[in-house]
Amino acid sequence: MADIQPFCGVLYNTDRVHPADVLTQPYDKINAEMRERYLAASPYNLIRIELGKEETNDNDASNQYTRAAALYRQWLGEGILQRADKPALYWLEQTFVPPGGSRQLTRKGLIARVRLSRWEEGHVLPHEHTLSKPKADRMSLLRAVGAQQGQIFMLHPQPIPAPNLGAPLYSLVDDYNVTNTVWAITDAGQIASIQAALSPQSFYIADGHHRYETALAFRDEAGTEASKFVMATIVDMNDPGLVILPTHRTVANLSSFDPRKFREKLAGSFHIEPAGGQGIGMADALGQVTLRPKDIKPLFAGKPPLWDTLDVAILHVAILEALLGIDEVRLREEANVTYWREPEKALAQVQSGAVQLAFFLPPTPVSAVKAVADVRSRMPQKSTDFYPKLLSGMVMYEVR
Repeated sequence: MADIQPFCGVLYNTDRVHPADVLTQPYDKINAEMRERYLAASPYNLIRIELGKEETNDNDASNQYTRAAALYRQWLGEGILQRADKPALYWLEQTFVPPGGSRQLTRKGLIARVRLSRWEEGHVLPHEHTLSKPKADRMSLLRAVGAQQGQIFMLHPQPIPAPNLGAPLYSLVDDYNVTNTVWAITDAGQIASIQAALSPQSFYIADGHHRYETALAFRDEAGTEASKFVMATIVDMNDPGLVILPTHRTVANLSSFDPRKFREKLAGSFHIEPAGGQGIGMADALGQVTLRPKDIKPLFAGKPPLWDTLDVAILHVAILEALLGIDEVRLREEANVTYWREPEKALAQVQSGAVQLAFFLPPTPVSAVKAVADVRSRMPQKSTDFYPKLLSGMVMYEVR
């Protein structure tokens, strides 16, 4: 059974700062240009804690993590950050127009602390693998600061009661033109009703696999009551505002690549059809086509369950690995494959000759995320791009 609880969040004091000036995108979505923009926006922007800069003379006693911890304590002392005086669940609504769309949507979620459990216990289920480097970075920050600044993004399969909401704590438009509004739920009856609806359900991680595993490791290390939980935003799988965008791929640095010979190889495993049909889109120097699989099941012997039903896994196994020799090791080296949210940018890379191939994927449906997790399987990296992201700093959770 799932265990979700209210908590005394740490929030920015909106009498002292504007939320739009201090909140950031998740740490792993922040590029160099965004970091500089955040730094210029406010001396209290969370970037200084969430993704501090390394300095030349850094050592074990003084580094970006110790500086983050000092700033966190300083901002609390100055009243820039404030601890809530009573436990609450928090309600988040994000209103947006998805990339390439024209209709405005609203995604609703509950921010709570969720009791940590290991994958094999079945209360919280992953759908992607993790890498060690991001976990080491997040662990160093968590140890130093003692607080989680961002939420894990989780999904639940059954609805919960809609809360009665008063005035919001704050609302802001972020750098992707998403309106983010947060309320506190402190009524004991409402909290109990939500807990009762969620307790029999399993949760599925949408975003935040690395931070979840980091929180597990910190729990085992710290042993405090607060460390037994992780802060999460939990969204109904059937929410009409739940959007998953596809992540497209370009392939470069292939030695002696001949697009005609490659298409001849492809024809053994795929129907090569005019562009625009159902399947995996591809662009090369010869133009654009659609690839529809033939009998490729033998290629998936020894692969995780359900991979032969996923477009992204079909691309990775039947094309990148089987035909181009780009296996998981080479993918991790990032020498050949680059990932793109915008298909037009990936296509432009082919047309300019900067890369040799581009592959265009349909979005992975949320039903596939649930099905893969339910059979304890995992998807390839970057199989899902849930949009919009959850801003860091909306509410913070202290784990000491």
